[in-house]
Amino acid sequence: MVETLEIPQVQGVIGRAVEFVTFDHQYAQLAWQLLGKTIIVENIQTAFELNSLCSKGFSFVTVGGETLSSDSSFCAGPIGKTVGLISRKSRLAQLTEQLQQVSTAITALDEKLAAGLRENQHLEKLCKDYRTSVYEANTEKTNIVSDLNVIEQNIKRLTNEQPILASEIQSLEKQINDTVQKEYQSKQQLEELETVNAQRAEKIKELESLLAEKKQTAQQHAAEMTELKVFLGQTAEQKKAIEQRIASLKMQIDHNKNELDSAQTNIQTCTEQIDSGLKEIETSESSISEMLTQKEVTHNQSVELHQQVEEMLQNRSDTEETLKQDRQKQAELEQQINSLKLELGQLQVRSTDLIARVTEELGMDLVKEYETYNSTGETNWDAVREEIAELRGKIERLGNVNVDAIEQQEELEKRNEFLTTQIEDLNNSKNQLQQLIAKLNKESIEKFTATFEQVRINFQEVFRKLFGGGKADILLETPEDILESGIEIIARPPGKEPRSISLLSGGEKTMTAIALLFAVFKSKPSPFCFLDEVDAALDEANNERFNLIVQEFKKMSQFVIITHAKRTMSIADLLYGITMQQKGISKRISVTFDSPQPEREEEAAVA
Repeated sequence: MVETLEIPQVQGVIGRAVEFVTFDHQYAQLAWQLLGKTIIVENIQTAFELNSLCSKGFSFVTVGGETLSSDSSFCAGPIGKTVGLISRKSRLAQLTEQLQQVSTAITALDEKLAAGLRENQHLEKLCKDYRTSVYEANTEKTNIVSDLNVIEQNIKRLTNEQPILASEIQSLEKQINDTVQKEYQSKQQLEELETVNAQRAEKIKELESLLAEKKQTAQQHAAEMTELKVFLGQTAEQKKAIEQRIASLKMQIDHNKNELDSAQTNIQTCTEQIDSGLKEIETSESSISEMLTQKEVTHNQSVELHQQVEEMLQNRSDTEETLKQDRQKQAELEQQINSLKLELGQLQVRSTDLIARVTEELGMDLVKEYETYNSTGETNWDAVREEIAELRGKIERLGNVNVDAIEQQEELEKRNEFLTTQIEDLNNSKNQLQQLIAKLNKESIEKFTATFEQVRINFQEVFRKLFGGGKADILLETPEDILESGIEIIARPPGKEPRSISLLSGGEKTMTAIALLFAVFKSKPSPFCFLDEVDAALDEANNERFNLIVQEFKKMSQFVIITHAKRTMSIADLLYGITMQQKGISKRISVTFDSPQPEREEEAAVA
């Protein structure tokens, strides 16, 4: 049965997929079963909204090719058309196995790294304990020295009071002897503690060197892991290209086999046709002999027919000669008729032209005058011609009379008023534009000043972070004309005198330009930022500072960086590489870096 469930009325729904497919009526049930529960929407947000409103079993497809299945699985992007389902499954199994192998290798490296971090933490704890013991020993030494000072003061005081305290000297001598013995013992203990402290200091140096070696090995492991991931992507692309090449070669082999079979069948049919042709030749030879006998009979008949045709042609030529003479006479008559018609037309045109001239120049209707004209006698045509010439001379002397002058004057007056109002409107518009320009200049100066100050503060801050110190500033060349002023960049790297950016080295110019770029970007960040090999002229130390700045700004924007530096690659979340496996054909490979787990992040933070 055809699905009749209604789709919820949600904005962004285009319709069911079955509504956009044409099919025969007999396949209606099949079409509705396949596409009846597939809904086409404008975007994926609408698909998720409908998935929560519709019952189970519905799947959604966006205009861009993204799909949301009935089991809430989401697919972004179309699947290649050249790969079949079985090959995709086998390829997926192979990639899964390779991914497991790489994951196990990564897990082993992570375990080694975690063990090194734990050992480092243990060594740092031992160093901390040793530092505490040394501090306690120094504290005890200070207390003993202060006690000795107090005892010496008491001895002096008792010596001064010797006449009075003679009886107490013996007891005090015993105390002094005990104190001296304790002092000797304390000195021995102090010497022992100093030797222990020296041993511990040596142990701390050894542990610090071991820690540096562990950090270096961890960095090497991270670089090796990045190279392994890139190599894995390259091998995957190479394997895919080889598989496609093998498939095309197999298709060519099958095609050649089919062509060979068809050629063999064609050869067999040609041999059969040759045999049948030989048989037909034999039968045709017998028929030719019969036709030759018939040819002799027909030849005699054709001679008689030729004689009859010659007689008929003679009669035809006589008839054509008579017809030609009649046509010449007809042409002469038609030519005379056409000449007469042409003369008649010319006379009619002259008559019409004459009537029009008389009506225009004399103001009289010649046809009516001719009808009412009665000739009473002879007319002196010479006098009439002289009178006509005299009248024409007078008309020419008067000249043309402009009967439209009044109307033209009114039009000119209206035009004058219109242009006057237009000039007033233009003057008003000019004043308004000048006021608007002044207002815009004022607002531009205020906004530019605020933005310039903010960029200046950001530039000073970012410059210190990138160079590890120093000072930098940006100044206006003509502060009295802010909108037309140039900007002077002053930079002082650590340990150098302030100088213009044109006097800095190539690396310093690059770092200063990066600082200015990020200062402007910080004042008004955008969702995306594209950087094309900005770290090409940087050494390792400056590259590390540049990476720290990028990681800091990554919180407010997304960066797309084109680079050849491995340090910059190591901070990326997703890495794309362009390789040329075949000459003239570039391919893209991608590597996604897994984010570290929270526990490992805490351990790294503690370390």
